[in-house]
This record gives sequence, C-alpha cells and structure tokens, in this order.
Amino acid sequence: MDLIQANGQPRYGRFSEPPSAITVERYIYKTPYGKPLNGWRKKLKYKKFKFCSIQHEHYSIGIAIVDIAWAGHGFIYIYDHQTQQVLEWNAINVMAHHTVLDEQPLYNHSHFHSSPFSLDIQHANGVRYISVKKHGEEKLKARIFCAGTDSLSMCSPTGINGWTYTQKLSTLTVEGFFMNKENEKNEFNERSFASLDDTCGFLRPETAWFWLSCNFWDKQGNRIGLNLASGVNESFGNENCLWINGHLFGLSDVLFEMQSEQVWSIRSLDEKLNLTVNTGWRRYENLNLRMVCSQFSQWQSKITGQIETEDQGIVHFDQQYGLLEQHYAKW
Repeated sequence: MDLIQANGQPRYGRFSEPPSAITVERYIYKTPYGKPLNGWRKKLKYKKFKFCSIQHEHYSIGIAIVDIAWAGHGFIYIYDHQTQQVLEWNAINVMAHHTVLDEQPLYNHSHFHSSPFSLDIQHANGVRYISVKKHGEEKLKARIFCAGTDSLSMCSPTGINGWTYTQKLSTLTVEGFFMNKENEKNEFNERSFASLDDTCGFLRPETAWFWLSCNFWDKQGNRIGLNLASGVNESFGNENCLWINGHLFGLSDVLFEMQSEQVWSIRSLDEKLNLTVNTGWRRYENLNLRMVCSQFSQWQSKITGQIETEDQGIVHFDQQYGLLEQHYAKW
C-alpha cells in the first residue's frame, strides 16, 4: 500500500501495518486558493525527521536527523542521570546540504554530516541500524529490533491543504555500544530499550506541539511503552497509545499543563490517565531567522502516576525515565 493514492491524495487514519511506500511525488499539493505547487516550491513545504531515543540503565540517549528543506539538522546527546553529565553535539546545514533523509517506511537509508560528526540511520528487514562517528571513529553503534512490537502508523489531515504521517515504535530491544563523556565504552544489554519516531508531511507552516515518550520494565516484568502528543495528528484520531509487551492500545486525547518550572501534569479526556512529570536537564534551542524559527525544549524527566486500561488493569509509573518535549516551529 502506497500512502499516496492514485488520485494524488494521502490515505488517512491508523493503519494495521505501515504503508510500503510514500510516493510524495504523486501528492498534489495546492495553496489555500487552489493553485497547485510543484518543483522547489512544493519541496520547501515538505518536512521530515527521524528521532531515536535509547534508555540504558541511567543513561538516556537521543539521536535525530531533520530535513526541513530550508535546513538540515542533526544532533545527539548522551545524558547520565546519576552524574548529570551530558555529551551533546548538534549542527545545522543550510539548505539541507549533506543531509539525506529517506522517509520510506520499510526500507530506508538516511545520513547527516557536519565535521567532525556523521550520523547514519538505516532500516531494513525490521531492524534499525544507527551509527554515530566523530573524526571517523565510531562513538555509538546500535541495532534495534522492531519485530514483535505493534507499530503506531497513522496519517491525518493538517491545516487546509497538508497532511502528517507518523510511525512510532517503543520498548524495542537494542544491541551495540556507546561512548560516554569520559570516553568509556558502555554495552547495551537486555534491559535497554529503544523508541523510534519517523515523521514526514506537509505540516502547518507555523506549528507547536507537546510530546511525551517513556519505556520501562514494570514490577511484574512487563515491557511498558508510552507515546502522548498534543497539537499534532489530532484532526482524525490521535497518536496517543500505550504498549504492553509489544501490543498497542489506543488512549484518549490528553492535555499537557505546566504546573511550575519543573513540574507538569498530563491528564486524559476520559480521566483514565493521570501523570505527573518532573523535569531535569533540558536540550534547548532558540533559533529565529524570521523565515525559519524554532524554539525547542526536550527535558529528561521522571514520570509518576497511572493509566487505567479496560483489559490490562492499571499501569503504574513510579519515577520512570522519559522525555517531555515542547516545540514551536515556523518553517
């Protein structure tokens, strides 16, 4: 199944399996006044990114490649919750030079380079391969296994003339290693978890969202993953979901509320989800180039609370590591 239909419009809804292709060339993009846009004008409207988070004991790792047409962006951070030390690097390439982001759902190869770092992300046969190098020396190498876990795959209308496709996975097994700030090698193990977020589409030219991601082993030995969002993918369903041992369960709409500088609350419309989020170190950027703007905050967080489910009982969160994000973009 191709996400873009023969009539030039995308398929909408949640899908039981990811589409086999996203042939964006077939998509007929029109201005709000009905005029088709092609070539570079259409390309500048198309946004796409890949983000991977890995939780290894007390280390939280984030890796991303972003292509917003006006610019390419790559970053990695490795945060130690115990020592509060962080190894962080990011760069922006004007007009997305040295930035290749392949948005195809099942087989893809993306890479980003800005000296001295290079990021490489590949996906084939249900395995995500990630490599991060500095001066050609490998600083992180990961194999992430997606088999046996339900995929959140959905497309929703965006604004008057766009769409957003997102594909997310959580509680994935990961193998490999990473180097911390002290240049010490750490191996991923059977307790390590990875989450993947691949998103593309013709997003609103000015947009904002909140997002929470979390994965952990509960006291009963279950794999628990959580994805919550507000401000995006809400025009035809939502992307809120809970994973229990690889099985996906949909959740109601949620509201993110800032209670203080370091405390947020998240509650659902059906009152079955109530979480408190305590924030710590923040990856922050504030970019204002008039035509392109971004204010981005991604906090390392601890999550407490519970989610009531119909068939699986109550899922408890007890100071679980997670990510809380607030993002405003003009692109």
